[in-house]
Amino acid sequence: MRIKKVKITKEDRVSISFEKRNKKQEYDEYSMTCSEKAAPSFYSRLNDLRRHVVDMCELPLNYLDRITVRGVSFSYGGDTATMGATIISRMQLKDSITDLNLNTPHKTEEYYNDSENGDPMTLLSGDCVNDLIEVQEQCVKYINGEREQGSLFKEATG
Repeated sequence: MRIKKVKITKEDRVSISFEKRNKKQEYDEYSMTCSEKAAPSFYSRLNDLRRHVVDMCELPLNYLDRITVRGVSFSYGGDTATMGATIISRMQLKDSITDLNLNTPHKTEEYYNDSENGDPMTLLSGDCVNDLIEVQEQCVKYINGEREQGSLFKEATG
């Protein structure tokens, strides 16, 4: 399963687009938007991305608490389906009633092709890649039914 996009909507719903391989080894696309809250770890993992927003957008570190991550758009390209990402966030402004929409530049975990001698500024940091993988794992758990109150599909015992 590959996560394509995750976001928290304006209505505070969880929206996830993802792909799964079918029997022909082709990717089928799926999407879901649910009002059920995710587990706290889901929101924590998204929140962990704030420091990468500050870093990639070259903002002062003291802006960290003003940023709320609302989602991530993932891409997969090149010979090895290299992951790339754009982090979607908003930042509270001191003199405005609306937030500033703030998207990071699209960066990849490694160069698309082994022979490519690209610019290192196009790459995600190792810490960011690890945090993005954590977000993807939380998305898979949500898709599989793990929500704020635990799994939807576990049978009640008692």
